[in-house]
Amino acid sequence: MFIKRVLSAIIFGTIVILILLDGIWLFFAVLSLITILGSLEFSKLAKSNFSSKIIAIFTSWLICFSSYKPEWLNINLVLYLAICLPFFLEILRRKPDYAFFNVSSMLLGIFYVGWLFGRHLILLRQMTDGRNLIFLLAGITWSGDIGAYLIGMKLGKHKVIPAISPGKSVEGYIAGIVFACITGLVMGRFLLPNIKLLHIIVLGIGLTIVGQIGDLAESLLKRSSKVKDSGKLMPGHGGILDRCDSMIFITPALYYYASYIIY
Repeated sequence: MFIKRVLSAIIFGTIVILILLDGIWLFFAVLSLITILGSLEFSKLAKSNFSSKIIAIFTSWLICFSSYKPEWLNINLVLYLAICLPFFLEILRRKPDYAFFNVSSMLLGIFYVGWLFGRHLILLRQMTDGRNLIFLLAGITWSGDIGAYLIGMKLGKHKVIPAISPGKSVEGYIAGIVFACITGLVMGRFLLPNIKLLHIIVLGIGLTIVGQIGDLAESLLKRSSKVKDSGKLMPGHGGILDRCDSMIFITPALYYYASYIIY
């Protein structure tokens, strides 16, 4: 299992680096694919039917597209559609007994995958130093995950919330913060030399904590759906949501911190 995790992480990381080194059009194309796959995985967790899956995938992608090309498509129009279409679908079904859950799960999936992750990743990429900010985001996220996994596996004795995530330990979480802070300091000095050291430290600690909450949030969804992984795309890691669960919460946090405090 460990070898599979390492090999999958190396392949995935290499692909991400190559994409970031290219233009934003390729970044958007790959993010579109990730958004579609992530929306499909979420729909499976929610046990949505075919029509609900199509609406969730389409509107999640529209949110990403409107962020990429706001002059072509207004985000407020997309959000209007994202809220109205699930209701319209349930009205056509004429089965009110399940309407509340169906509408709620569709809306959550759209905002969880399309808005939290897809939109904010596009906005982050379009910022000043956007490419390097995403490198920092990936470095902090992955090093935190690696530190938490390795130390938690060897030394983890005190479980955080076993009912939600049985494998997560306090020792692993502390190690994740330490690993992420070290990685953030090193990468920040090379990639973002104009950003104050204090900001790098705050990001290293803050984003890791937020990422751990994101990890638990996805675990909560999986436990509720009684599945171990959201998918089987990446051997040893699971699906897109399993690999990006921390980033889903971290990306908006980094974007708003950079927008309102750094720049």
